[in-house]
Amino acid sequence: MGFKENLREELKFQDIKQKELSEKTGISVNTLRNYINDHNALPNIYSAVKIAKALNTTVEALVLGEKQLPKEETKLQKSIRLFSKLSDKDQTTFLRLMEGILKG
Repeated sequence: MGFKENLREELKFQDIKQKELSEKTGISVNTLRNYINDHNALPNIYSAVKIAKALNTTVEALVLGEKQLPKEETKLQKSIRLFSKLSDKDQTTFLRLMEGILKG
């Protein structure tokens, strides 16, 4: 697989939309679409690094499909990823709920 397939797979695995990746990297949605859909579109090294950092992976994993170890999301990582997708109001509600659970 190439960069576009690996990027598409990583976005799907992490349940991240192109718009969200665009916001994290500062790379336009249209440019990201080109990387994912266009056979010849590849990012420059700076954009590849931004994308890899935003996805918490490596450029090598995106280019070559090589992962250091099987990537398993920990419960904490998953909690943080899901929490960050909540609205401010829902985050506040969630935190109150967790505090209530811990108080017993």
